[in-house]
Amino acid sequence: MMAREVTAAQVARYTGIDMPSPDSYDGYALDVVAKAVTVLVPGTVPRVRALGPEDDWPDDVVTAALMLGQRLFARRRSPTGVAAYTEAGGPAFVARWDPDLEKLLRIGKWAPPGGA
Repeated sequence: MMAREVTAAQVARYTGIDMPSPDSYDGYALDVVAKAVTVLVPGTVPRVRALGPEDDWPDDVVTAALMLGQRLFARRRSPTGVAAYTEAGGPAFVARWDPDLEKLLRIGKWAPPGGA
């Protein structure tokens, strides 16, 4: 998959849902999430910033961006991180930190020396 941005339709497909109407809350949320991820990736991933204006993001970065979009979309109804309450265990939380995303984006402890 080649890309220089993430779209709402891509996040919906990755999430496994049909693209909702743009007038619906979920349609709006998907659009906002896609725009945020499109800004976040070049702002936090040095190797994406190093690309030329016509260069596509590497496939692993696109995958991580879609994963991040899915997680942000899932948190739309749980801004405090609580996804649901279960009878057996109490609250179920949405993860705030995902080492797989850091690894794919090569940020955090997975960032190469010198920010390359």
